[in-house]
Amino acid sequence: MNNISFNINKLMPLSAGLTSNADWQHWAESDHEWLTPSAAVPHDLIPPMARRRMSKLSKLAVQSAIAISLEQQIDYIIFSSRHGELTRTVQLLQDILAGEDASPTAFSQSVHNTAAGLYTILTKQAIPVSSLSAGENTFPSALIEANSYLAQHPSHQVLVVDFDEPVPEVYRPFTKETFHGYALAMLVTQGEDYQLSWTPRRSEHPGYPLPHALDFIAHVKRANTQWSVESQRNQWHWVTKGGVVN
Repeated sequence: MNNISFNINKLMPLSAGLTSNADWQHWAESDHEWLTPSAAVPHDLIPPMARRRMSKLSKLAVQSAIAISLEQQIDYIIFSSRHGELTRTVQLLQDILAGEDASPTAFSQSVHNTAAGLYTILTKQAIPVSSLSAGENTFPSALIEANSYLAQHPSHQVLVVDFDEPVPEVYRPFTKETFHGYALAMLVTQGEDYQLSWTPRRSEHPGYPLPHALDFIAHVKRANTQWSVESQRNQWHWVTKGGVVN
């Protein structure tokens, strides 16, 4: 069995209609319902000139990253997303197939590290940043990356931002996920409060309908101390000391 451990100094989930601790607590305890799915994506910390070019998904990721890192020392940044800017990429391809020119702005913001680049530009932080995707194991892979960095720099603090949204309509027949766009920003340091282990286990029927990060938020908000998440290639086991991190 492989395992890592770490502490979370601060945690900030964000989704349209879910912006406060009370909102997420209710979401975790009420079968993961988005009560106001048509609510606007929060973006008050993003300058207007930048936000008007950004996708809803990038706004969620950058807004949560800026909010959680204000007045914080950040030494390394990890942005992780399973699908990234897939919605924008599909729109670009559809425009080209329709005989239209591809928008340079849309093209430049369709890459996987769009949100990571925008965050470092807007906050003027010249520090190392990684953009990571690993299928349904994206969120735990970001934490493994953070743990690897902290093993070499035990006094440092890592900003981890996991974000995603449902795939475009053309891909819906290939997925059973039902969720709304979200971002989860965390400040991670070396410690033992959160322990994550995993064992290889091939399964054609993953046992969770939510992305791993949203499943994590639900358990943390309910102050659960142990749970497991099954993916197609691994079974992930969480052990925490309980309590709610805000």
